[in-house]
Amino acid sequence: MDKHIEVKVYRVPNTVVIDQEGEERIQSEDTVFVIKYPILHREDIHRMAKEVQNNRENYLFTLSINEIVEKIDLAVQKWLDPDYPLRQLAEKVIPLMTGYDAEMVRLELKRYIRTFRKKELLRFLDEEFDQPAILDEFRPRKTGGMSRAYGPSTIFHVFSGNVPGVQIWSLVMGLLVKSAAIGKTSMSEPLFPVLFVQSLAEVDEKLADSVAILPWKGGTAELEEPAIQSSEAVIVYGSQETVEKVRSQVPAGKKFLSYGHKISFAMIGREALSPDQYFTTIHNLAKDISVYDQQSCLTPQSVYVEEGGAINPVQVAEMLAAELERYNLKHPRGKVSNEEAMAIHKFRNRYQLQAFDNDNISLYTSTGNTSWTVVFHDEAGFEGSPLNRSVHVYAVARLEDSLSSIKPFRSFLQSCGLALSPHRLFKMADLLGSIGVNRICSIGSMNHAKSGWHHDGGFNLIDLVKITDIERDVEQYMEHYDPDVE
Repeated sequence: MDKHIEVKVYRVPNTVVIDQEGEERIQSEDTVFVIKYPILHREDIHRMAKEVQNNRENYLFTLSINEIVEKIDLAVQKWLDPDYPLRQLAEKVIPLMTGYDAEMVRLELKRYIRTFRKKELLRFLDEEFDQPAILDEFRPRKTGGMSRAYGPSTIFHVFSGNVPGVQIWSLVMGLLVKSAAIGKTSMSEPLFPVLFVQSLAEVDEKLADSVAILPWKGGTAELEEPAIQSSEAVIVYGSQETVEKVRSQVPAGKKFLSYGHKISFAMIGREALSPDQYFTTIHNLAKDISVYDQQSCLTPQSVYVEEGGAINPVQVAEMLAAELERYNLKHPRGKVSNEEAMAIHKFRNRYQLQAFDNDNISLYTSTGNTSWTVVFHDEAGFEGSPLNRSVHVYAVARLEDSLSSIKPFRSFLQSCGLALSPHRLFKMADLLGSIGVNRICSIGSMNHAKSGWHHDGGFNLIDLVKITDIERDVEQYMEHYDPDVE
């Protein structure tokens, strides 16, 4: 008989009781995971918000930034142990929930959680604040006077569920500015943030009780309205439609940060296609395209390949197709919905028809399934793809010549993965920055943004806080009231 394991996909402060639960069942080879989720009403959200705010005021806000970093690091260290029970649970259940390859989930979660170790968080803080202690107390300013930074009392986080683990970035940002959190997760992947907060509770239960993680269907006004009303700031991850729906509910003057739909691409210079380099370059590119099936905004949907290398752009497309096939054998693409499968078939049919009449287009596809698709174009363009390991490859005489095709989409641009010689780096980076790209990285690491990167070109912590200044002359003026002054 299969064993049954109960898994709660919500986490609330210990003083809060959830009266009703629903459940779903997920079957593995020998285990039935009983997924428990809360049945929520408007008053539950008000009650939750009040509780996390109280816990923030009475405890989280009293901690120093160094103490918060230490506690987050202790939770992270637990996840670096392969035998840690919550890590093992995540590695078993998240692939069943999402359909992603289990080994890929294991490797990516292990890599991602390292982003939040102490040394990375300290770098993150130093990136944004000259003096991180400004979050604890008034600190001297270079121009005179003193300043202190205050985070929102509560942040309402709206998470997407397409990439496991990314919710932790937003939660950690909130903790670093000493804000309580109400996190709304997607039912497509509601588990990892719950497990992470449980790890925090093992380190410091009072700290974890300043966070509530709750799944519900997006667009449920009965729940979203009180969450927004009870929070000083709102952070939204998801599609442009999701962002705009939530934005329309947020009153003017309330902090609103959004991370909507973005497109990333890669550029390969002729130098990266030398006889001793081209295989590694194409192998790394296939990995960037395949991790989490392009569901992340950091994943390339288009690739620009410069002519003049040891292999030409069409050969790059052919070899990329072969590498995607090899990667799929090792880490199979996740299941796709009927709508996603139809989008891939429509994408393929469109370019198959064009290829019949146009020698400048070639199509390479997996056999008998929709696991991967490569479309080769012999001139520059710019298009999105239906994702799920579908990509455009464009041939260009010079990489710089492709920028005019990309520039019209500047409001949607995210990352660019580069493979070219060092002497071209800064010139190309300057050109990419001027057309709206906000992250430039190496091919092979496109899905692994570093701690402290400027997400969508903005700050992370600075955009959340308010600064209170004590002007220089106030200090001097107050000296008059010192009874010991002469």
